[in-house]
Amino acid sequence: MIRIPAPPGLAPVLRTLPYAKRRSPLRDPAPDPGLFGPGSVTWRVMREPTLILGAGSALLLQAANPKVAQGAIDHSNYATDPYGRLERTVEWVTVVCFGTTQEARRATRNINRLHRRVSGSMPAPNGTPGVPPGQPYSASDRDLLRWVHASFVHSMLAAHDALVGGLTDADRDGFVREWDAVAALMGLSARDGWSSAAALSGYIDAEVASGRALPGPGSRAVAEAVLHPPVPTALLRPAMTALAFVSCGLLPAPLRRAYGITWTPAHAAVHRGVRLSLRTLRVALPERLRTSSVHKRAMARAEGRGTGQNAA
Repeated sequence: MIRIPAPPGLAPVLRTLPYAKRRSPLRDPAPDPGLFGPGSVTWRVMREPTLILGAGSALLLQAANPKVAQGAIDHSNYATDPYGRLERTVEWVTVVCFGTTQEARRATRNINRLHRRVSGSMPAPNGTPGVPPGQPYSASDRDLLRWVHASFVHSMLAAHDALVGGLTDADRDGFVREWDAVAALMGLSARDGWSSAAALSGYIDAEVASGRALPGPGSRAVAEAVLHPPVPTALLRPAMTALAFVSCGLLPAPLRRAYGITWTPAHAAVHRGVRLSLRTLRVALPERLRTSSVHKRAMARAEGRGTGQNAA
């Protein structure tokens, strides 16, 4: 059983948000809108700093597939640095969303190169009824790529709906379809995508129901590392606890139960309060804290007003 205590208040949550300046990974000054561009739903969704609070739920959703979890166990230092992978993923997502087309292709080629090295087989201790021991896995496998892609897109929509709001059904459907461009760079085909957010949610539910994406011992080991990561100083523990709490609340309820995550009515009530507080607070924040500086620089570059090379 994985226990997640309710955070003491909103302050730890706010400390996890990326308001501090960091160097932008965008370098190409070409006035190219990239894969999405200023008019896309993706730019509107992904410009929100609050979405970083959904990153943990994306990791948990991905690791619900025992093969994905085993790949992390066998080929990464997930136990000692679970958020190192997250940092690298955030940088890749930033480039894919807001970089030029050339930058997005280059960054994804690097990811694909790393994926080709990740393969193995399911060991007996981590096997599940849906993924029995001895089954091979490969990060380049179409089904695993599709699950990882779906997990990210679904988690970002769930985080935006919960923490920001304002998207219509047409917006959600557009966001899902726009990410077909990224799926293509990952090696997936047009038939691997979904026509709507409802179709994507249906796929997630079906994978869980089939057992292909139902957490096993390996998934739960990865979840423990994600939800209770080692921290260099005790001062960071409240922020990490808050991040874990928000992430668990964004997971589909069947997966919370399958992971063995304790989630009582009190947890649910506090989570609703945190979501409402964040949405209310966002309206009062100055514009510079409501919109990612990377988005602003990408907008300037796409309109020919900047190079995108400065620190974000």
